[in-house]
Amino acid sequence: MRDPRTVARDIPGVCDILFPRLLPGLVALLNRKSQSFGGVNPIRSQDMLCINTNAAMLFEVAFAKAEQTLSQSPENIENCIQLAIERQSKYFDASTPSQLTEIELSIIRKTSDNLVKSLNMLSDGCNIVTSPKICGFEWISNGVGDFSVGSTLIEVKCTSKGFSSNDYRQLLIYWLLSYASAIEKNTIEWKRGVLLNPRLNHFVEFDFDELIHLVTGGASKVEVLELFRSVVSEYSSKLSIDSFGNY
Repeated sequence: MRDPRTVARDIPGVCDILFPRLLPGLVALLNRKSQSFGGVNPIRSQDMLCINTNAAMLFEVAFAKAEQTLSQSPENIENCIQLAIERQSKYFDASTPSQLTEIELSIIRKTSDNLVKSLNMLSDGCNIVTSPKICGFEWISNGVGDFSVGSTLIEVKCTSKGFSSNDYRQLLIYWLLSYASAIEKNTIEWKRGVLLNPRLNHFVEFDFDELIHLVTGGASKVEVLELFRSVVSEYSSKLSIDSFGNY
């Protein structure tokens, strides 16, 4: 079984077949629609130059701290660090950070505060769901997203640049899995997506129907789903052949 994030980011060709027009030019166009929140201050680039800990790990800790705040739990940085290590270890070789410096703790707290403020503004008083379920499909396992509000799925990226094609692919695969599950199991279909960067105070919000139209060249959702079934089935056959060959 492969989790949805791996399918979106690490299996070559799948998303190229499904979303052939998600090219650099379209990604740049989507990113130009980026917005910012009032009252949220970006993390200064000069502060990032002063860190000793891996930046991805720092932001993973900040993400965990934001979850802690949203659940109204007492602040516990050590718990956040342990959770960050567990999450990073699923995809990378994560190591325990050494003693965090004051500047690193400041970056963690500022990023966490930015994330909480941004989510509260996006939610407009509605319930913020942490780790919303991403339904699986055949050999694709169930997974979880970052946050959701109603039928809006929110993914958090703390890069120093604009959102990448991989970021959009990830949300598109999540939508596609929700659409398949909505048809088969009458579960929720994600209607809107948000890519949110609390480090830079940027976010891009879009309607999935409109994005699907752009990245497929006008294919209907039903056509995209049928193509997805075909791609998943073909890849499943390859997995079976490889498994037999390696037996």
